[in-house]
Amino acid sequence: MLFWVLCAVLTAAVLYAVTRPLSAPVTAPADASDAASDIAVYRDQLKEIEADRVRGLLSDAEAEAARVEISRRLLARAEEAKASATRDQERSLRSARIAFTSAAILVPAFSLGLYLALGSPGLPGQPHAERVSAPLEKATIDDLVVKVEERLRAHPEDGQGWDVIAPVYLRQGRFAEAAQAFQRASRLLGESPRRLAGYGEATVFANNGIVTEEARRAFERWAELEPDRPQPRFWLALAKEQDGDLAGALEGYRKLLADAPADTDWRSSVEQRIAALTQRMSETAEPDARGPTAEDIAGAEKLSPEQRAELIESMVAGLAQRLEKESRDLAGWQRLIRAYVVLGQKDKASDALGKARTTFAGDETSLAALNDLARELGLDS
Repeated sequence: MLFWVLCAVLTAAVLYAVTRPLSAPVTAPADASDAASDIAVYRDQLKEIEADRVRGLLSDAEAEAARVEISRRLLARAEEAKASATRDQERSLRSARIAFTSAAILVPAFSLGLYLALGSPGLPGQPHAERVSAPLEKATIDDLVVKVEERLRAHPEDGQGWDVIAPVYLRQGRFAEAAQAFQRASRLLGESPRRLAGYGEATVFANNGIVTEEARRAFERWAELEPDRPQPRFWLALAKEQDGDLAGALEGYRKLLADAPADTDWRSSVEQRIAALTQRMSETAEPDARGPTAEDIAGAEKLSPEQRAELIESMVAGLAQRLEKESRDLAGWQRLIRAYVVLGQKDKASDALGKARTTFAGDETSLAALNDLARELGLDS
């Protein structure tokens, strides 16, 4: 019995000591969980900015601007949390004295009865600091991604949210989702080299390394915004290679290599592509598939008319056969069209011209060259 009397006395003494400081202003804690989650997302953004700068996707000036913007958001979040805490404090202080006066009477009686029924004094305690900090310390990137995804489901027009989660998707290998996120970020926030690069690369990876038409357009736009960047030029050369324009791809790789610093770390990769492409072209080219040159035709003049016609037609046929497989060889089409005109086969020349124009539809430079050739040979008249 003495034990319970002592408990009651100690409870009353503790309540008295606790209620005295309530007459002074106190600061209500901010929503620690939400603020910490926001800070974690911003911290990940800062890491991503630095990673993009190292990878060359952001210039130093762009990276600094991005870091300033993230810092601004952190300060804004802190001010918001502080304002929220102030409002909570003002509301709580009005009822604090009444609440604790009642508590001084009700809490001892209620807590004693509840403890007698449910108490377990043998259980170890858990410090408050551990309970507050544990969720943040244990949070993973996946946890943060889930939080951002929940927000984007509620606010799909949040461009910043898509901009934050897109590179995370890309690092996680979720390429289709990354491409969609980069696309939405570009639509809501505007195009930027980083977003175009992310969308193009994610689209390529989502299609097992194939540079699709959508990816090609993104890389072309990226190259327009940053013409000195090697990455979009590499992807565009690879696109030509995949389309069968081996000569165009080889030219793109060689120009890229010519502009590359001697000590750049990707130079060897481009050199390997050039070597592989050169080997491939030499293995697939047929002896008679190159088409007649001026020297070939001059040498044929020494043959009889029948032999000369047979030789030239054989070379022209080989060239036409090759162009069926490697259709994006502009120089090859030009040689074929000229050869048909030399042979007096103007209908075939016009037909080849039409096929070449269809092949290079949308390529203004190639179409201009074909149109000049057509005017020169009188094929459009």
